[in-house]
Amino acid sequence: MSASVRDVIKLIDDWHPRSCKTEKDFERSLHRHLEKNLKDVNVIKQYAAGRVKGDIVVDEKILIEIKDRLKSTAQLQRLLGQIDIYASQWKGKVIVIICGESERDLMKTLKSKIENLKAQTLLFVDQSIFLVDRCAPEEKSWLSTFLGD
Repeated sequence: MSASVRDVIKLIDDWHPRSCKTEKDFERSLHRHLEKNLKDVNVIKQYAAGRVKGDIVVDEKILIEIKDRLKSTAQLQRLLGQIDIYASQWKGKVIVIICGESERDLMKTLKSKIENLKAQTLLFVDQSIFLVDRCAPEEKSWLSTFLGD
């Protein structure tokens, strides 16, 4: 069985991490959730291949990058650099998850970057980088609508 980016985003939408204090806690929690719900799919923590490094990779084709809050320009710049590497060197899909409260202007810049990458593709199936904002309740309804639920 193979997992689609749609399947993984729905599972992330259903994920309810508890007692997570660090990015590593969120990573472990999501990894357990995905393994539990994608029994016949390979879910790898701390994936690395060349310059591409991600927190979780699903089925060797969906890379997940988790960030616990965006609070500084330095954190944003590092994430934007990672996204550039993913866009140019990763052949699969990428899901960026932001957990916890983040600075509004930093999130706006991040969303703009992902929208610009999305504009370079014509169809949802060609889109390669997705953003899931776990601290914005309105994001869930937008995501569900976007996925056709």
